[in-house]
Amino acid sequence: MQVLNRSYQIFQRLFLFNSSVLLAMSLHRLVLFLVVVRHWSFGSSTQTYIDTFVAGIRFDLCVLGFMNIPVLFIVWWICTDAMIQTRRPILKVLRKWSLWIYLGATTLIIHISAMLDLMYFATSGHRWTYSDWQSSGLDFFGTVASRWGSLFTSGIVAFFVVLWVFRCIFILFRVQLHVLDLPKEQLKLWQQALRGAIIPLFIVTLAARGTFTAHHLNLKHAEVSQVVSLNQLALSPIWAFDKKF
Repeated sequence: MQVLNRSYQIFQRLFLFNSSVLLAMSLHRLVLFLVVVRHWSFGSSTQTYIDTFVAGIRFDLCVLGFMNIPVLFIVWWICTDAMIQTRRPILKVLRKWSLWIYLGATTLIIHISAMLDLMYFATSGHRWTYSDWQSSGLDFFGTVASRWGSLFTSGIVAFFVVLWVFRCIFILFRVQLHVLDLPKEQLKLWQQALRGAIIPLFIVTLAARGTFTAHHLNLKHAEVSQVVSLNQLALSPIWAFDKKF
C-alpha cells in the first residue's frame, strides 16, 4: 500500500519539525526562568533546576502529542492515491498546504500563549489560565510592559515572533512535507503498516498520555521542588491553560 510508504516519509520529516517545536518550547521555559523565576528560586540546587526542565519536557511532549493527533489523519489523507492523482485544483492546494497551515497555526498559538504566559507569570507567580483571562483579560500586559520598559518588552515579543517565523520557514523549505518519492525497497504489508501507521500512532498516543502508567500526566508530575515557582515553571502554558491555581 503506497499510502503507508508515503506516510512514512512524511512522518520522518515531522520528527524533525516536532523536535524543533520541542526545542522552542524549552527555550520559552528558559527565557521565563532567566527573566522571572530565577529571582524567586535562589538557593535551589542545580539538580532541582535540571529536574524542573526535564519535567517540563514531559509536559511539552504531552502538548505535542495532542497537537499531532489531527496530523496523523491529515497525513494519511493526503497520501492516498486519490489525493496524489487528483486533478482538482482545490484538492491539489489542500494536499500541498493543509499540513503547513495546520502546523503553522498551532505553533503560532503555542508561541503567543507562551509570550502572554511569561508576562502573566511575572505578575502572579503562576501559569496563565483561562479563569485568569476571564477575570482580568490582558490587563497584565500593560502592567508588565510599563515595569520592564518598552525596549525590553519589544525584545521579548520579537524573540517569540522570530522563533515562529523561523519554524514556518523551516517547514516550508527544509522539511518540505508536500514532496513525496516512493521508496525503492519492497516491504511486506505488515512492515509498511508498522512504520507508516502503528509506530506513529503509538508515539503520538504515548506523548499525549505523558506516562506509561494508568493515569495521565497531572500536576503532581511537576512537583519537583519546594519552590512553587519552579513547579509552575515545569508546566507547559498550553497544558496549564484550562487548570486553576
